[in-house]
Amino acid sequence: MQSGHETAREEFTNIRVARDGRWFTGAKEIINFKVISHFKQNLFRDAKGVYIYQTFRQFAEKGYITVEGPLLSVFRIDGDTLIFDSLDAVPLDELRVVLNSDDESPYIYYDRLGCYANVPAGVAPYFSERLEQQGDLFTFCGKPVELRSIAVW
Repeated sequence: MQSGHETAREEFTNIRVARDGRWFTGAKEIINFKVISHFKQNLFRDAKGVYIYQTFRQFAEKGYITVEGPLLSVFRIDGDTLIFDSLDAVPLDELRVVLNSDDESPYIYYDRLGCYANVPAGVAPYFSERLEQQGDLFTFCGKPVELRSIAVW
């Protein structure tokens, strides 16, 4: 799928998302919610990795970031749709849920970015309404939940 970003200037930034989902620039944590929200709403992926796409006047830039943990969070579940904090929406029946054996937490695999999203405590009750356990196996909206370690975020 072409993004239309092929002619943008490329830069490998010092922005990274830590294992716990916090965003950093170098060693300093980015604490401005509006900045993080802007970044999350402008994320894309190509063969080189995940990048933030930004434009300024006639200039366009792809700033690649390092992803060491969940890139997004689930913002809410609205009917049969899950909405990420990037404001992207995915039908519940298309989700891939992984129960990470490293921390026993559920994560949503988001195919468009090839990344994972965590399920925050505020969303967990609505998420668990659609989660069923049958013996040692779990299903989410009738689809099997993968039980494994997440090695690449």
